[in-house]
Amino acid sequence: MRTKNQARFLAIATIALLAINLRTAVSSISPVISYIQQDISLPIVTIGLLGIAAPLSFALASSLSYRPARVLGVEKTLLLTVLMIIVGHLLRAFAWDATALFFGSLLSLLGMGIGNVLLPVLVRKYFPNKVGLVSSFYLTLTAISATMASFVAVPISEAAGWRFSLGQWAILAVLTVAPLAFLLGNSKPELKPEKVAGHKAIWRSPTALSIAFMQAVTAIIGYVSFAWLPLLLAEHQGVTVVQGGLLLSLFALIGLPISLIMPILSTKYPRSQSVIVWFSFASGVIGTLGFLLGDASLTWLWVIAFGFGPTMFPLALTLFNLRSRERSTVLAVSAFGQGVSYTTASIAVFLVGVLREVTGNWDASIWLLFACCMIAIPVAIQIRKGNMIDDELGR
Repeated sequence: MRTKNQARFLAIATIALLAINLRTAVSSISPVISYIQQDISLPIVTIGLLGIAAPLSFALASSLSYRPARVLGVEKTLLLTVLMIIVGHLLRAFAWDATALFFGSLLSLLGMGIGNVLLPVLVRKYFPNKVGLVSSFYLTLTAISATMASFVAVPISEAAGWRFSLGQWAILAVLTVAPLAFLLGNSKPELKPEKVAGHKAIWRSPTALSIAFMQAVTAIIGYVSFAWLPLLLAEHQGVTVVQGGLLLSLFALIGLPISLIMPILSTKYPRSQSVIVWFSFASGVIGTLGFLLGDASLTWLWVIAFGFGPTMFPLALTLFNLRSRERSTVLAVSAFGQGVSYTTASIAVFLVGVLREVTGNWDASIWLLFACCMIAIPVAIQIRKGNMIDDELGR
């Protein structure tokens, strides 16, 4: 029987290691597409499918995650997801064709998607009085994961080949097994969300819907960028392949201070929550208009502005807890919000590629991103009301 302090130490270690693994498969592949094409045939449609793999997997994970959590418990479910991440990384590294590369990506990303849904529940379970602080901690590590994977992808591919560049992340995932294994004794079935959150479906809550759409905007910006930004910048802005990879790293790097500050800020100052949404909206608009109408020599500036577009992503994950009275409501809104957001992002990533092929340039795709930013307007208005999801469901 472990003491409460021991369990909390193991929990924070698990949260940290899992958070570091939640974006490695997302941002590590697009910078090395040109290297992969030297060994495997990857037409533009296949590249688009690889881009869709991340949000598609995360969308599927949202519908798959809470059922095993209700049967096995959060900790045991997370152990299974870590194993999925490891196998997926290895399959990508040893991929013999585009199909194997895609399914390896799908498997590892599916595990990461389940981790996305269950990490807020794990935070609520072990740190109910420090949600903002712990959320800030793990979201910062998630941002580091995305930045690190995209930053080292090209140099490691140059030095050791693209297969090692993709497969090395399996080692990082293996480290997560150790602290998580010691928490398995605490893994108890979660209550069904409908038994605690009232009789209405979660989507009947305006606040839950707003959080879902908040995530949708940030997921669209994030996953379109991870899938297409290096190619978009090369063809539309005239940068080199290496510069495209570095600018993607810059985009991901913007998430570091955001992930550190926003959860604490939104927890300590509730009135700042709607302000964060408005800031995110303005940044996305400036970034897209900069790509369309701005000076190409200032591409780095437009990338920075666009990188601030997902500012409300850590806010959304923090609001899972801040706007829920019960842990089961956290699980319900987490699964719902991530399902909506990543399904929307999957469609957007696909449409961006289709528009690029149909029109022969990136203008229509960028206008699509501009239109998606508009969704933040009604979200900001609803979030400002400060309602709790449980109350809106009529508990």
